[in-house]
Amino acid sequence: MLFTPVIELPRSTVALAAAVGIAFGIAYTLSPTTVVFLLVAPWLFVWAQRGLGPRERRWVLGALGLALLARVAAVAVFFLLADHFSQPYAVMNGDERFIVGRSLWTLNLALGRHVALPDYVWVFSPYGRSGLITALAYWELFVGPAPYGPHLFNIVMWLIGATALHRTVRRSFGKLPALVGFATVLFMPTLFFWSISKLKEAPYVCLMAVTIAATMTVIRGGPVFRRLGAAVIAALALMAIASVRPVGVTVAVGGLAFAAGAWLVTRRAWLATAAVVLLLAGGFWALRQPPVQSRLLSEANYAAVVHVGHVRSKGYSYKLLDRRFYGPIWNVAVFPVLEPAEAMRFAGRAVAGFVMVPLPWDIPSKPALALLPQQMAWYVMVGLGCVGMIAGWRRDAIFTLVLLGNILIGTATIALFNGNVGTLSRLRDTVVPQVIWFSALGGCVALEWAAGHFMKGSTHAHPR
Repeated sequence: MLFTPVIELPRSTVALAAAVGIAFGIAYTLSPTTVVFLLVAPWLFVWAQRGLGPRERRWVLGALGLALLARVAAVAVFFLLADHFSQPYAVMNGDERFIVGRSLWTLNLALGRHVALPDYVWVFSPYGRSGLITALAYWELFVGPAPYGPHLFNIVMWLIGATALHRTVRRSFGKLPALVGFATVLFMPTLFFWSISKLKEAPYVCLMAVTIAATMTVIRGGPVFRRLGAAVIAALALMAIASVRPVGVTVAVGGLAFAAGAWLVTRRAWLATAAVVLLLAGGFWALRQPPVQSRLLSEANYAAVVHVGHVRSKGYSYKLLDRRFYGPIWNVAVFPVLEPAEAMRFAGRAVAGFVMVPLPWDIPSKPALALLPQQMAWYVMVGLGCVGMIAGWRRDAIFTLVLLGNILIGTATIALFNGNVGTLSRLRDTVVPQVIWFSALGGCVALEWAAGHFMKGSTHAHPR
């Protein structure tokens, strides 16, 4: 006998193992990204349920599982309904074709393959450059062209970001606000769409969430190696944010700087009072200085030019400047200069527009009416978010300031440089997840107060 088996296995086990291996090989040949996705997803569930009680674990894993299945089903339906005879791959948004195409052009150029001149120019163009494109090119280097792979890649990124913030919020604000916010981040319609698209919103939101969560791990203390590891993760996430969306570094670092400064000056009442007085006096003095006025007006004019460019782009627009800036003839070289009062009105309208646009009575089209319920829910979330900030300050002041700083700096970088409804909605949704956690806490506090008030009224109405 030439061969003696070391381990004797039943034929059924051998047949099952062979069938599994063959199925795995076929699946990996058809879609390597899908196989990797299915191997990574279980680890996300293991991480999400760590440290949770039995009842809370069921809710969290149920929400996460439903979110995952809904997203995979949406991508599968999109793939099956796409017309693959008239196009190489389908897209949900026009920018997706540019992202996938540019990643393929980058890969072909790196491998020494022929690239058309327009595509060659786009590979090195600073416009639209993103680390997501480079990451997709590297991924396709190992697994081959994967035009639908970014959908699964972004799903994982979004779920990682939501889970990281859920675990952080749970420790700071409590179990119920964390669970309510977690479900909202997972199932809010526009956030759901960004999480399954090929756009860079999902990686950006994920990296911002990881930065916040890792920073809070460093601040909260614990074992030295754990804090050092969290610091390294936060630094790597910031580097990745810089490649995905450069202004995101300003948002992340600026938000943390705001939180640190606000926390220091609010340790004592007299220190907070002195800081407010100094800021008001120093700001009033600085605004009267010609160099400061010139610099602020220069920045306001730059923002105004970008805003008008958005207004004149395709799609539905909204206006923030005075009427004279929207004349029939417009050129950057002869763009009107803002006066100080006009710049102040521009800034005020920009902040208001960030919250209010699109106005319910000014929905641009009938299909857009489908988003009216979400827009009304957004107004409610903003109101509850203000309540949540106060409640959050009482529960965990540091984390509250970190979230608030991220929201304020993010709003400042978005509000002034927009004039297109679609672009604003897309960029605003990079800040919405942070607002959701405040609104979830505010909603829980409001319900708790209402229940207590009702019970108190019932006790007075029916005394024993």
